[in-house]
Amino acid sequence: MALGGKFPDHCTAPSQVLYAGQYAAMLASPFVVPLTSGLLDSAHQTLVASLLLAMSNLISLGLFEERLTMVFNGNGSRIFRNLFMMIVVLVLALRQLLGFIFSRAMGWQFPPLFFSDSMHECNLGLAPFLFALLVIQALFPESSLPSAFKTPTSFLTFRRIYLQIVLCLLNVIPKTIVWWAGTGLAVGFLVALAVSYQRRMGRWGGKVKTSAFERHQWESDPVVLVNEEEQFLFLTKEIDEELQDSFEASPSTPYFNDIDATGPTSIQQERKLSYTLCKAVLYILPVIGILFFILVGCNQLHSFKPDISSDLLNEAIEPQTPFLLTLVLMTAPRKNGASYIKQTLTSYLDNFPDEAVDPLYSRIQIVVYTHFTEFEQYDEAKAYFDTIPKARKHVKWVREEGSEMNQRKHLISAIRKVGTAEDTVYLGIMEDDFPFCAGGWQEMLNTIYEANRQVPDHCGAFITTGGSGLIFKRSVALTATFILENDVRVHERGGLATPPDVSLQNCMLGKHDYCSSCAGTMVVSKTLLQGHLGYNTSTSGDGYHHSQFQCGWRHPF
Repeated sequence: MALGGKFPDHCTAPSQVLYAGQYAAMLASPFVVPLTSGLLDSAHQTLVASLLLAMSNLISLGLFEERLTMVFNGNGSRIFRNLFMMIVVLVLALRQLLGFIFSRAMGWQFPPLFFSDSMHECNLGLAPFLFALLVIQALFPESSLPSAFKTPTSFLTFRRIYLQIVLCLLNVIPKTIVWWAGTGLAVGFLVALAVSYQRRMGRWGGKVKTSAFERHQWESDPVVLVNEEEQFLFLTKEIDEELQDSFEASPSTPYFNDIDATGPTSIQQERKLSYTLCKAVLYILPVIGILFFILVGCNQLHSFKPDISSDLLNEAIEPQTPFLLTLVLMTAPRKNGASYIKQTLTSYLDNFPDEAVDPLYSRIQIVVYTHFTEFEQYDEAKAYFDTIPKARKHVKWVREEGSEMNQRKHLISAIRKVGTAEDTVYLGIMEDDFPFCAGGWQEMLNTIYEANRQVPDHCGAFITTGGSGLIFKRSVALTATFILENDVRVHERGGLATPPDVSLQNCMLGKHDYCSSCAGTMVVSKTLLQGHLGYNTSTSGDGYHHSQFQCGWRHPF
């Protein structure tokens, strides 16, 4: 069904469920067909593609229902209905859990376990649940055609499961659904084991109608291999024979001696159950492995984005404005005379274009700012970079008189001094102990480009943490200084003022009245694009552990 773009108005993702409380939209999402422009945009589909996928998914669900209802002979319809609803609940719940674990939880301090898409990948429709049913279907791999039509060389031997795999994989063509489909595969694996166990115990049609696969599993006498057409498409008869040999009991084994005339002992029953589950796992794991490999491959194709070229970025964002980006490098005296200006500024200049033919050559600049009259490390850094031609071209040094260690006043002075003097689209606030990570500069340019393409009315982009990496639209940066001024007055009256970096972040988030138009427009990079050198020499606190807030960490927002 389509709900006219009102409920839900976009596809569902853990970020919307966990942090926006859109539980009703999540529960409705499996049954929504995107038809409105808003839903189609969020689902990355066209109207024709949406209708075709909806029809193919309904056909696929019908094929699963027909096959599994027949397998669950007796109460097949009721069992399939309950099974499907259980799959829906488990997939939705597990998807939220995985989104939290691999972003907000584990992704905070373990960059290899951080996946932004785990939180933001969204879905509408039946696709994840069909992948779960596909795994369960792997337990019953018979051909869909009567045996009279089975000829090894005939096209009519085309198995039903081939068609179902193709129908499921149609969902990965418009966009990546690796997290949703992968969740479906995981749930399908667990449910398939439960189904195998229930039928082995004689429930869910296990006593009334058994498949050739199950007969092969359950026979207590030496197993006679069924016709090759009855075997699962990903396994060979040799695997079955090896497994059977490994579990066969001989007169000298304890299993054989435990069997008496009254029937199998509990040990033999446990052996049979273990054997059943082992065989079930070997039947369904190849399906999961192959499908997951395809999903990851499609995800790589969908998520690959080439770096934005200088020409494209230059033409896309206000080419009439003299400067695209002005980075204000804030610097002040640190504990024990520590200085990181050289390392940080070098990481900036290493990424600047070398040739004047590059369109960004004259549209990006750095302003190193301090309001300390006596600052030896500043003087040393300026003398060093004055000898480098690239630095003379791209770096300006601004010093104002003063000696007060007040970060709010420092920021107000810097933003107003540079923001009123330079005609620039963006004004970036950077700290002098945050050099760019490898590839971080280009990723910053990519983020700025995507911000303009996807969120035209954005107020800025945030690429690092704390008070560094806040890249404002120039007018918004100037507005933020009034918030900082209010904080200065609160602090001088003895009140508890908001930390300056938090005030700047709140402005970009639209949480302050002065910046209310920014609400919902902040763009962040997937990971921190700058590392932190001054973790133990902070000018405003006790510092951090050396492993915190480094390259590759997930972004705090």
